[in-house]
Amino acid sequence: MEKLFWCDALILQFPLWWFGLPAILKGWVDRVFASGGRVYGGGKWYDRGVFAGKRAMCSVTIGGPPPIYSDRGLNGPIGSILFPINHGILYFVGFAVIEPFLVHAPARISDAERQIWLDRYRDRVLSLAHAPTIAYPKLTDFDDSHVLKSA
Repeated sequence: MEKLFWCDALILQFPLWWFGLPAILKGWVDRVFASGGRVYGGGKWYDRGVFAGKRAMCSVTIGGPPPIYSDRGLNGPIGSILFPINHGILYFVGFAVIEPFLVHAPARISDAERQIWLDRYRDRVLSLAHAPTIAYPKLTDFDDSHVLKSA
């Protein structure tokens, strides 16, 4: 818990597992981000969360190729698949959520291509402070019923 509060940026590195987090990582989230503890509760959520000012990113390896994780793909858009993690876990506790780092079919790429991806990952990690984030509405954008206010 102390390391989580200490960090400037959190990276969840995982293989996409049945359209979500692997069970061991989900179990860690369930224990560490428990309600009523230090992570949320009492109005501490979303942009008012305890981790406001900190950044988080999912770094995900995905077994299938990019086209099947698109708007027209068999599995649907990867953004929709990762929404429960990015929005429902990371943003919920206040993190600014960095666009995910995705590697598709890593078991089927050459050593040269693997090195390219490792170089890209290194560059992303070194630029986390300035990496683009996913834009989510702020709590002030909602009415008392937690519905977006009219534009």
